[in-house]
Amino acid sequence: MKNLVALFTLIVFSFNSLWSQIPTCDCKTDLDFIIEKLKKTPSYKKQIKGSKLLEFQNVYNSIVSEVNGMVDVNTCFKLLQKQIDVIDDFHINLYSNTTYFSKSHLDDKMKLKEFKDSPIYKSHPKSGIDMDSLREKLLEKPLESIEGLYKFGKTSIEIGLVKTSETSLEGIVLDSDHPLWETGHVLIYVSENKFKKYNLLNYDVDTRQLKMTRNVSFDNQRLLSLKKINSQYNFEFKLDKTSNWEFKQLSNQVQYVYFGSFSNAEDNIKAFKAFYAEHKHSFTAPNIIVDLRSNGGGNSKWSDPFIKLFRKSKAKIYVITNQFTISNAEQFTLKLKNKLNATHLGQTSHGTIAYGTNYGYNYNTPSSNFTVLPTDMNFHNAYYNYEGFGITPDIPLDFDKNWIEQTLNLIENQTQN
Repeated sequence: MKNLVALFTLIVFSFNSLWSQIPTCDCKTDLDFIIEKLKKTPSYKKQIKGSKLLEFQNVYNSIVSEVNGMVDVNTCFKLLQKQIDVIDDFHINLYSNTTYFSKSHLDDKMKLKEFKDSPIYKSHPKSGIDMDSLREKLLEKPLESIEGLYKFGKTSIEIGLVKTSETSLEGIVLDSDHPLWETGHVLIYVSENKFKKYNLLNYDVDTRQLKMTRNVSFDNQRLLSLKKINSQYNFEFKLDKTSNWEFKQLSNQVQYVYFGSFSNAEDNIKAFKAFYAEHKHSFTAPNIIVDLRSNGGGNSKWSDPFIKLFRKSKAKIYVITNQFTISNAEQFTLKLKNKLNATHLGQTSHGTIAYGTNYGYNYNTPSSNFTVLPTDMNFHNAYYNYEGFGITPDIPLDFDKNWIEQTLNLIENQTQN
């Protein structure tokens, strides 16, 4: 009997010891810290009133009811994101600082085995669905359905995206030769938001670090890093990018500029100054294409000077955006439309436009497991109607044809008429 009790005690001790390896935190303390930072943002001050204040408080109360004591870090990350999502401000970011595996160890068989024997790996969410039947089910889905078979980024991982509710989906690994991912593992969670776009919560492929990307459109069989199997067209991106600042004379009638970033990075500012000095007298064609695809924004100091140059040229402006045109690039798009009567083509922009970060202060939470980046710039009055929704183009471009060629055809047709 004594031996049996001793064995039972050893098993319990070993079990608790193993599971104590899973990182935990005092989630309520971190939540209260983040709320303190949120309350200082322009977006909170502008939006969280009346019924919105009640919603914010109700979400807080529901989270507090779930986090009695220490909570595992990934669960806490999801709950903190839930609180932030009450505010329509997609410049606010929250990052998980917890990595579970080092990318440098991917070729180390001993490290891989050690990790796969750990409770972190063994407790990773795994689907109980039969993978063969899931694959067959998803193969029947039409291309326009968000459910289906996807390739994950540049990896060899094949994902089956399947609905778990009317507004939620799971991305389940169907095939993988990556050492950290096996069939059935859940790699990504997708939830539809009120803007009819999607928030994506996914694990980093190499480190298992949890990440959130919000307000992503499902277009051209693409959902951020997920691209449907056998979906070959990528014309919503500039595939021949050589720098953030490009000028081309396409014909006597058309000039082309590509602005890839308005960021304050030192090398980008240097490139802007050189580009501006070289081309400030170059805009002489009657039509100018302004390509802002995948421009993540930045400082209006590096965008707005071109408004004066374009106005002086008296050219007809055609501005192109995709869903990764963000922030100041979106503001610049509206300025071109409102001030120069530009024609807007392409895809609806991201919808991260009404606020911003000037000083870019970020703060580690008390547990040090998370970093919050609040906003400190206020463009609410001018742009709030576009926050979340994005800017819809006057003329959407087809995803299966080159976007510059489509724009040139449009210019030619308008010139002939």
